[in-house]
Amino acid sequence: MCLIKINKIEPGMMLAENLKDRNGRFLLPSGASLTARHIKMLKMWGVIEANIEGIIAEDVEDNAISEMDPATIEMAEKMVRGCFRHSNTDHPVTRELFRLCILQKAREMQSDHPRENAEFDDRSEGDAETNEMPELMSTKIDFNKFIQRHILKLPTLPMIFSKINETIVKPNSSANDIGRVISKDTSLSARLLRIVNSAFYGFPSKIDSISRAVTIVGTRQLSSLASGVTVINMFKDVPSDIVDMKSFWKHSIACGVNARIIASYQGIQNTERLFLSGLLHDIGRLILYTYAPDHATYVLAKAKRTNIMLNRVEYEDLDFDHAKIGGLLLKKWKLPVLIEQAVTYHHSPQKSQYPLEPSIVHLADIMANATGIGSSGERFVSPLDLDAWECIGLSTNILDLTIKQADQHIEEIFKFFCSDEN
Repeated sequence: MCLIKINKIEPGMMLAENLKDRNGRFLLPSGASLTARHIKMLKMWGVIEANIEGIIAEDVEDNAISEMDPATIEMAEKMVRGCFRHSNTDHPVTRELFRLCILQKAREMQSDHPRENAEFDDRSEGDAETNEMPELMSTKIDFNKFIQRHILKLPTLPMIFSKINETIVKPNSSANDIGRVISKDTSLSARLLRIVNSAFYGFPSKIDSISRAVTIVGTRQLSSLASGVTVINMFKDVPSDIVDMKSFWKHSIACGVNARIIASYQGIQNTERLFLSGLLHDIGRLILYTYAPDHATYVLAKAKRTNIMLNRVEYEDLDFDHAKIGGLLLKKWKLPVLIEQAVTYHHSPQKSQYPLEPSIVHLADIMANATGIGSSGERFVSPLDLDAWECIGLSTNILDLTIKQADQHIEEIFKFFCSDEN
């Protein structure tokens, strides 16, 4: 028998053992001959793999690489390997992600429509760059003074969010009550309706009012989406000579979409919480880019010249990193503690009191960097935290499924979140 991805299972295959969902609920017995209807239902139930009788691994091995032009694969592998230079590609998770990224890059190279914002080409292996670096700042940033001067003086989220949260916690509040509060901001309401009516949610009928959206999507879930839309609008004035904001938000949205999909496989109910955590995971970098541009420019240049992980350079030259700043900002904004923890510890999930959410964002961030969708400044794939992977407790088969699902939605979600149109 062999463990096979759900998208490789075909009608007529036979289960080698009882099949259960993530919550241990019995679905189908051992020996069941799978039909097209079974397979469709398994996908709806979130099943990602099954043990199939009479199949060995070689029978279902993905031959996509061997079927492509060897020269294209060789070039793609060279480009992707540079991106993974800090990762252990001997580990099954990273090895599978590495393989998927080679395939993705090779297909892009053969396509007439390559990914618009892929960052692979700037991360291929080679000698460290010899460009002149900006002058090193004479002193490091005093973290406490920096927080007092900037974080504590940043504007809070708009008053509408206080009103939304006040309405949510009232025991007698209805969907109409919450809908009326959100509807007072017509721009926010219009954007939220476009998002929940997108293919990302796939509701069978159009949602034409905020109160209906609250009922279908959920109060806290819709509040998370509203927070994400507003935060993006708050950081429109970051210096363009330091970071490309289109690229920054594409990376952030890719991380959020990945995190939401992984959370759904993990069985988490409020997946929008993970989307928002992924969306905001690098928001601390925007604080640095805005309020310490000279230090940020130096750190970015040093990371690029030395081929060192940007997060490590932040610690070396600033004594703190973007994740810590981001977490403090979300705490000031009084966002849920699980979101704050996911942002603060997405590079070190096991330091969190609640490691599952940071672990999911950690993996989602790795996948976003690996697939080259936008960039927040980091040029390489972070090493996988093995404890984080164990905490998530899923199969490597989620990698391929997540990448394919995310690819269908990232551009659309980016348009809805970042468009200047109401």
